[in-house]
Amino acid sequence: MFVRPAWIALALALVFGASSVTAAEAIVGGVSIKLPPPAGFCELTDRNPSDKRMLTVISELVTKVGNKLLVMSADCKQLTEWRASKRPLLDDFAQYQTPISDSPPTETVAQTCATLRAQGSELAAKQAPDIKANVERALKNVKINETRFIGVLAESAVACYAGLLQKLRTEVSTDKVQLTVFAATIAKNRSHFIYRMAAYINSDSVDTTLKGLRGTVAAFLAANRN
Repeated sequence: MFVRPAWIALALALVFGASSVTAAEAIVGGVSIKLPPPAGFCELTDRNPSDKRMLTVISELVTKVGNKLLVMSADCKQLTEWRASKRPLLDDFAQYQTPISDSPPTETVAQTCATLRAQGSELAAKQAPDIKANVERALKNVKINETRFIGVLAESAVACYAGLLQKLRTEVSTDKVQLTVFAATIAKNRSHFIYRMAAYINSDSVDTTLKGLRGTVAAFLAANRN
């Protein structure tokens, strides 16, 4: 696994911007992979013009850094309003990505977590035990259209979880603080990156978003166990 380039693509893609809630499927390395959306989320589809625009922008960005977008979903209510032009931006959305190479992983989950800690910013390298304190420190120092790595948030035998904080000037000329929590995991001998994005309200947003992502990871691994 090598995840740092995806941070860059994702940070750029966040400036932009209901299908079935059943799990989509994709072929990765010749194997069918099921991609269940988070609870209450619906998939974006290229059959919808607004969806297609966002999917195209994000797909191109992640492709440039060696990943491919498998599926993207958003909060169903937000997505319905956004498609009807009743909402300017999507605040809560998720992505599944995988390396373009489709090769077996070169790192274990534990090694990926170690890589993330080593490649992170000085904040991540010296992070205090209190993640919330790190988030507040990052928020205080981050500038418009700048991304801060807030550290490895959790680690288990099956996934490594880390976070990003970005202060955005959106395409509708409003300022927004975006929280991104992502997981690096392995299913059917292939690397997968699962992202969950939410508007940052306060430090509790990290716990809430991480909890949601952990649920998605559990559903993803259960769906691809055989």
